[in-house]
Amino acid sequence: MHIFGGGVVWLGVVSILMILRRVHAFRQRNLPDHHFPGLTRGRAGELRTALRRTLAEKGATVRFDGRHAIIEHPRRGRVTVNLENLLGDVASSQHPRAARTMARAFVTTVLEDEHAEDLGTADLYAGLRLRLAPTKNLVPEEADIVASATLNEFTADTAVTLVLDTERSIQTMPLARLREVDSLDTLVRAARNNLRGELLGARVHAQNHPGSEQRPGARFRSFESGSYYVASAPILLEEVLRAWAPDLDQSRGVLFAVPSRHILLARDISTGEDLLQGLGRLAPVAAQLAVDGPHTVSPLLHMWHEGEVSTLSSFDPQARELKISPTPYLMDLIARG
Repeated sequence: MHIFGGGVVWLGVVSILMILRRVHAFRQRNLPDHHFPGLTRGRAGELRTALRRTLAEKGATVRFDGRHAIIEHPRRGRVTVNLENLLGDVASSQHPRAARTMARAFVTTVLEDEHAEDLGTADLYAGLRLRLAPTKNLVPEEADIVASATLNEFTADTAVTLVLDTERSIQTMPLARLREVDSLDTLVRAARNNLRGELLGARVHAQNHPGSEQRPGARFRSFESGSYYVASAPILLEEVLRAWAPDLDQSRGVLFAVPSRHILLARDISTGEDLLQGLGRLAPVAAQLAVDGPHTVSPLLHMWHEGEVSTLSSFDPQARELKISPTPYLMDLIARG
């Protein structure tokens, strides 16, 4: 016991508090990691650290998006890698150095994977996909990689890019590199066909979200899947919706949103108050899903009409301010009601 100015400090109490903190930290380390299933938070943290250090040795950086690692490499560009097999291997190993050893082997395998120029023509064609990529709020390195692979702007905050999907990774492909391999037009046709196959072959959960009795027009549909390419469905929207929602009326166009990689929201374009209610519900739902969920693509509401795409909303995530700006075409339809 020590006495300071009439106050009493019990060293025993301090020691107990330190022990309790250690116990709490130990318990936290042994809780399941929600992003790396099968691993505790402690082992998941070790694996993330090992991956970061190994990639840094090779001049690369990484950020984690759920079970995917998005690697920025000076030579390979952006490479998106599925970590599920690595997670399973680490989870099943009892070796104390498993995370570090397996992370090093995994990184070596990924970065030494075949380059586009090393693939045969058939393999290159089979691996190419069109992908809708976000273009806003990116760090400079990400923005440069997306720009190098961009075919065209799609919405106010997304662009159509080319990626190479191989057994181990999904790599954003600079157009300059692809032009050295084959005609870009030919490769884009192959990528479009492959995207079509991905989407029409995906297992999609479709759900109707009705409006209320007071606001029946506040309805929309959602389409969710584990597929990496659901957010790219708007590139082939008319065709994909005919398969996923054959009863959806596309005669006046479609309102749509892709708040995250695995979600597409869509609604028919009606008239009058019904359309106004639809706009008023779909736009905030899209923004909320984009802000709160992982794998964000676009928080905005868009319209497809006669093959053209328009962006109908703007959103300030810091101020949580959403503004909807209907096109003259939509204003005319609203006025008809």
